[in-house]
Amino acid sequence: MITAQAFVNQARNGNYLGIPYKSLDCQAFVERVLNDAGERGHNWRGSNHMWREALSEKHPLEAVADVPPGAWLFTHKQDGGEKARGYKDSEGNAKHVGIYLGNGEVIHSTSAGGACVQMDKITSARWTAWGLCKYIDSLLLKVLKLSFS
Repeated sequence: MITAQAFVNQARNGNYLGIPYKSLDCQAFVERVLNDAGERGHNWRGSNHMWREALSEKHPLEAVADVPPGAWLFTHKQDGGEKARGYKDSEGNAKHVGIYLGNGEVIHSTSAGGACVQMDKITSARWTAWGLCKYIDSLLLKVLKLSFS
């Protein structure tokens, strides 16, 4: 297990910006950052699979101040489409994933706006949910965040 700080540092300093989307889509980007930070051995089949298999906590994005750095942000809908994608649950559809760096900044790979790994704001309408990866130790950051709120 790696720390959330190591994960954020890798995402911020790993020279990913500008890598073409066709080389590294959103799921592959988040997985690569996780691997490059030292947490190896995961092979998710997309953001929907990550939503179901990689998270220890899931939350709607209602208050930006509640999201700790290192959290994974999702474009998520409760539209029943998960059944069409072969999931036998009611967890909704995660269609996109990115990494929250703190200070309102998100890094993600998208086919829009240059089709590459790029920066975004957490206040962008695309982000509707967030979660904590069970392979990243986010507990300390959550405790510190609460103590300074």
